[in-house]
Amino acid sequence: MLPQFGPHEQRHRLFLAFFAAGACLQLRVASAKMVMGIASGDDYQLVSTFCFTFPEPSSAGEAMPNGHIHSQTIVSSNGHKFLVLNHTDLLEGYSCDELVKRAKVIEPLSEKTKEVIAYDLTLNVEPSMNRQHIAAVIARCGQPVNAEYIVEFTNPGGYMDRHFACEDRGLLSAYIWLSLGAAGMTPAIATAVRALHRRQAHNDVSAIFFTGAAFFVTRVWLFSVHLLVYSRNGMGLGMLLFLAQFLDFLCNTMATIVLLALVHGVYVTRPAVPPGSEERRVLLQVIGGFAATYLISTLACGFRVDGLLSPFGVVTGAASWPYLLARVCTGVFCFNKSMRHAAENEALAKKNYVLRFGTIALAWLVLMPLTICLSGTDSWHSDALIVDLSNFGLFSILLYDFWPSRFGALFGCVRLTERTHQYSEFGLDG
Repeated sequence: MLPQFGPHEQRHRLFLAFFAAGACLQLRVASAKMVMGIASGDDYQLVSTFCFTFPEPSSAGEAMPNGHIHSQTIVSSNGHKFLVLNHTDLLEGYSCDELVKRAKVIEPLSEKTKEVIAYDLTLNVEPSMNRQHIAAVIARCGQPVNAEYIVEFTNPGGYMDRHFACEDRGLLSAYIWLSLGAAGMTPAIATAVRALHRRQAHNDVSAIFFTGAAFFVTRVWLFSVHLLVYSRNGMGLGMLLFLAQFLDFLCNTMATIVLLALVHGVYVTRPAVPPGSEERRVLLQVIGGFAATYLISTLACGFRVDGLLSPFGVVTGAASWPYLLARVCTGVFCFNKSMRHAAENEALAKKNYVLRFGTIALAWLVLMPLTICLSGTDSWHSDALIVDLSNFGLFSILLYDFWPSRFGALFGCVRLTERTHQYSEFGLDG
């Protein structure tokens, strides 16, 4: 006879199964980074960049395996060259001829029969190139390039994190554990939503929060799946990555709206921000500026082919500067508003709540821009994890405050039209 388990034991065993799956996934071996595309237009075009990592030798004098660059190129005109050079040379903005002079490897891609020619090249990368950023370039100095390519960068063997570029090492294992944490948060979110729904106690702020929390959990899972696929084929799933970044836009915007509502005392100290007031107009401008700049940044990130492995709709370029600035300004605005609102007579009873949410908003909103400004290329995996842990922490803190047993203590002020009876919270409308 099979043993029967109650719901608590089943949830416990399910969580252990997720945990064991995460531990097993960390032992999987990954493959290399792969890019494909069409080079056309200028006299040279960047294919991709990569930073090779080599394992430490286990003993003195041990022969180290090489990394590889595997290039499959199709050209239909003369004069093309496949170059491997330092990424810093490319950033200096040198001319095509100067890049050819500085290249570490030059492979001519010439056709002599006026027919389309396909080249299959495999280049060895020696351990002396450890942790050096290199760039693969297709060049045709003096004439526009016209070539199709598939290029694969392969590190020597090892566990899955060693098969990612320097800046991406450790990202997959970190997100496997973060996805397990998100899986543990999911039952708590569902329990709170069901309890508040039974009581008919939901308001606009709680509805936005729980929707944003669900988007956050889904985004963590989608990005983790993208990384798992990336570790297998070196490309991942582009549509899945863009969907994860768009969900990050939604959950961040919703979390910001919730924090703005809380520092304004909506449902906490007063039913609403007065319609038509200057305060309401400024609040809408702040929300609109935050959402618009992050949407532009997310779209720019989605159309970027060879960027960092990132679950956020943020690029290291001018497209994201307005959003990062708007995020800092929103954090400062939340903190200042909480200080002013806590000093008003109507907020004295909930002063501690308002001040705490203002401090949380400032810390959470400023952390991402600060982390990106101080981030180095090689530290991106840890920086991305710090930002996402702050997101996880924010939703966990708000979930604690929105928990059914504490919901009434926080939201003690509602609109008159929302409750027609003193016991309507319990579904007992008279």
